[in-house]
Amino acid sequence: MSSTITIGNAGDLGVAAEDLCRFYGDNWKRRIALEVPSFYRWQFMETPRNGGHDRCCVVVDGGDILGVMGLNERPFLLDGTMKEGAELTTWVVKKEAQGRGLGKRIIAYLQGRYEVLLGMGITSAALPLYRASGFSYMRQIPRFVRVFDAEAIAPYAQMDRLAKSLIRKYRDPEHSEYKAEPKPARDLAAIAAGIESRFNHFLRDGDHLRWRYGDHPVFSYEAFEVRGGGSGAAVVFRTDEVEGMKMVHVMDCFGNDADIPAVLTFIDDYCREKGAHVVDFYCTSSHVNRHFRARGWFSVQDDECFRFIHLFHPPELREPPTTSLVYWARDGMPSLMDTDRLYVTKQDLDLD
Repeated sequence: MSSTITIGNAGDLGVAAEDLCRFYGDNWKRRIALEVPSFYRWQFMETPRNGGHDRCCVVVDGGDILGVMGLNERPFLLDGTMKEGAELTTWVVKKEAQGRGLGKRIIAYLQGRYEVLLGMGITSAALPLYRASGFSYMRQIPRFVRVFDAEAIAPYAQMDRLAKSLIRKYRDPEHSEYKAEPKPARDLAAIAAGIESRFNHFLRDGDHLRWRYGDHPVFSYEAFEVRGGGSGAAVVFRTDEVEGMKMVHVMDCFGNDADIPAVLTFIDDYCREKGAHVVDFYCTSSHVNRHFRARGWFSVQDDECFRFIHLFHPPELREPPTTSLVYWARDGMPSLMDTDRLYVTKQDLDLD
């Protein structure tokens, strides 16, 4: 292997964002948002921790880019202790450079620099590298879907008689009283601070919430505080239209456990007001997910009677209709593997 190969972060190595955008465009199998410099800068350089410095992990041989791991530095709360964490997003190695051990060296570099690492959407080629490096693997991140109009989503779903019966059964679930107030996303940080002792999760401070939801260059989000008798919970939505089907994504749902049933009622009311045909929610924590299941939301893992598209532009039904997760901690792996406490949602890890 060439002795000139260097691994480090793009900012320190002087690799320009525009060059990495071209690299993604040339080496990714289909069009990708990271080809656009303004999106790349938002995703990797304008984050609160990066502060304009590109911390994506790159492999270079002289002036030639051989590989890149998209990366956002973001503190991770593990057992109530702040750890140096990173979200791993889009990883690609140039075809001509594959088979030279670069993937293993990238992971070793990241494990030496960070204390907690998480990544989604793991390919079959990358999985052995992660597993051999001590990462745990979740093949299917729990995903939940609630249907308001079965006819409207029919072109994008597979539903047998049982699924259609369950849609009718849970059309009008138990109603919980609530008060909902729209909030700037950064104001939800006070609610997020209240879950730090109970969940293991990426920090949701005001600066990060503002960047993620207020400064996104493509999507618009609506954030709310909901009270239903507890100290308050937060929910964030994004609305999407897919070839005539209107869909709401629940990006985040956290707060006082006593308020989550009220949030579920509010989600129903919000979706009906928006004229949504369907809503979905990804979340690793069974502690949170139990509320969604109790209200009759489909689980794409467990309800074989119902299947729904996972990719939307263009629409595509994959099996399984969710995505995967790898996660690693230098210390505290048993705690990180407690999926009751692990809170990862669509907000995290570039899962829009």
